[in-house]
Amino acid sequence: MSRKTGKQENHPIPRNALVWILLALSSVILPHMARIPAWLVLLFALCVLGRILIFQGRLSYPGTTLKTLFVMLTFGAVLVPFGRDIFSSEGTICILIAGITLKLLEMRYRRDFLVVIYLCYFTVIAEFIYSQSIPMSIYMAFSVVLITAALMSLTQTQEYQRPLRTLKLSALILLQSVPIMIALFLLFPRISPLWSVPLQSRSAVTGLSEKMSPGDIGNLARSAEIVFRVKFDEQIPANADLYWRGLTLDRFDGRAWTRREGLLAERQYLGSQAHDTKPWFNDIEYQSEIVDYNVILEPTGQNWIFSLKIPRIRQEGLMMRNDFQLENIRNINQRFSYDARSYLRNRIDLKPAASILQRALQLPLEGNERSLSYARELRAQTQGEGQFIDLVLKNFREENFFYTLTPTILGDDSVDEFLFETREGFCEHYAGSFVFLMRAAGIPARVVTGYQGGEYNPYDETLIVRQYDAHAWAEVWLDGAGWIRVDPTAAVSPQRINLGSEPTLQNDQNFLGDAGFSMLRFRNNRVLNALRLRLESVDYAWNRWVLNYNRNLQLEFFNRLFDNVTTQKILLTMIGIMALSVLMVAIFVLRKNVRREMDPATRIYLRYCDLLSRQGSPRHIGESPQNYCWRIAAVHPLWAADMVAITTAYLDIAFRYEAGNPEIDARLGQLRERVRRFRLAKLRPGLRTGIFEENI
Repeated sequence: MSRKTGKQENHPIPRNALVWILLALSSVILPHMARIPAWLVLLFALCVLGRILIFQGRLSYPGTTLKTLFVMLTFGAVLVPFGRDIFSSEGTICILIAGITLKLLEMRYRRDFLVVIYLCYFTVIAEFIYSQSIPMSIYMAFSVVLITAALMSLTQTQEYQRPLRTLKLSALILLQSVPIMIALFLLFPRISPLWSVPLQSRSAVTGLSEKMSPGDIGNLARSAEIVFRVKFDEQIPANADLYWRGLTLDRFDGRAWTRREGLLAERQYLGSQAHDTKPWFNDIEYQSEIVDYNVILEPTGQNWIFSLKIPRIRQEGLMMRNDFQLENIRNINQRFSYDARSYLRNRIDLKPAASILQRALQLPLEGNERSLSYARELRAQTQGEGQFIDLVLKNFREENFFYTLTPTILGDDSVDEFLFETREGFCEHYAGSFVFLMRAAGIPARVVTGYQGGEYNPYDETLIVRQYDAHAWAEVWLDGAGWIRVDPTAAVSPQRINLGSEPTLQNDQNFLGDAGFSMLRFRNNRVLNALRLRLESVDYAWNRWVLNYNRNLQLEFFNRLFDNVTTQKILLTMIGIMALSVLMVAIFVLRKNVRREMDPATRIYLRYCDLLSRQGSPRHIGESPQNYCWRIAAVHPLWAADMVAITTAYLDIAFRYEAGNPEIDARLGQLRERVRRFRLAKLRPGLRTGIFEENI
């Protein structure tokens, strides 16, 4: 038995199987071409060409020495650009693709073919590390159909080698597994898939950064990429309350604002370790206007997340810094979902540490002298901190300040140049200069960056926050009130806060400058805009209920399915669904007529026999074509000449049939025409008989 199996494994690869595997492998590697080196794409093309030449006999299989040289050169070419990042996701994918590519050159027997097939399946899974979108999922499902078709082609006979039939059968086999797949997805204990495992990646994602200088946030207004989606449990708050806090920046070097170094920030865990709470965390006063919501954050490549106000979150892996910035313990390299509860009215840091207030007052020793003098003059005109804040905002509102995406480039004394010369800028200009004036007047202040507002989607009632919603505002510390939000942009451009970015910036020539062919450019077209929102609602549902189907959602599903969730009920339901799926497949297979593969001449002849059967002259079981012909001819002598001609033509082709033979194809056409004319003669009695008396 083992000897027979070994012979089968060493059987050469058929031509049709080689074509299928090349098609499947090309479809699998195609999505990775944008992230792998160009030389690897060229190597794949050369190996495909070499594999074809080897099959045609124009090249021989590479020897052991040559194969070893190929492996060493390829691995070296992968190692040089990646270096220490060789075990990043991009590096390992390159090694995988290089391995499959080189395997093509030595793929000689069926066991080698099976290795490539299995690697193709694994490469399909690897693609989901980078994208789990609906279009990509559909494409990769098609790739799986091609891989399965390649696997089936390995055992097909020459007569069964029909591409469309193979593809159809492959899709049908995979389709029959869908019920079991759904049952396992819904009921099996949730295990994180391969693409949710945190992997090292060299790819960077654009968005907010730890540094803010004049023009940084304005550049984000050129992009329409989605940052996160929000689903509120109840009514969405007013746009003026939608401040999505991200980073707290409290260090100023004269031009750029940066956040506190990680070692100086104290962190409070929000998961199971939340019982060990810090004093500053216990002192947060949550007041009224509770808002519950779920956030699905797109990959950012960073570890911070966004929320309204100061949320209450109990989720593993999340933490809050003592500057109230929320973080995940790992970088967000995949879509990330979390639930939060925010109190739109609260008080924080009523009694902060002296080091925090001292840091919130620091300014560079040199530079922006005019702004320092200006702040002290205004402070001397006011009696309290509140009056000073109001006076600064009044000057922003009443003097000739402009809100624009294309401000004049500022020099080293950026605050002086902005306040007294250009007077035009985006939110970062106003937030940065406002905090500078506060600190110059002795009021602790800092910059907060994040996003403000969002686009409401009426089809799924979600809020979509995009890169162009990026925003910067200020926080000032007042005795008895703690840290309070002050947004100087609202004094210059109140419509930006009340209406959002898109209505405010839509007439700016740089708005959506990097959006390419985004459908947002057709937002004024009612039909296209409705189509865009519907597609985004479908994408949200896919992310919410499929990609983020976690233990919590599974438990919610069980609670809806059963009044009292027990392990026995779950197991019985799973067994029942799987048994039902197997039964449906069995019924489908058993009810299906067994079809034996036959050559074209036999199919034509059997249709001719069906015609005679409908005329009252059926063919007996096991009766040969000649005996059938003479038996019917004896009963219907007028049909004799026609029947002899058809039977003789069929037997002549059947015993000499060869696919692709021009002479046989011509005889098939003649046989098909004889049967057609015989059918017409029987349906139209007036038509003369003896129509096939000519020689065959």
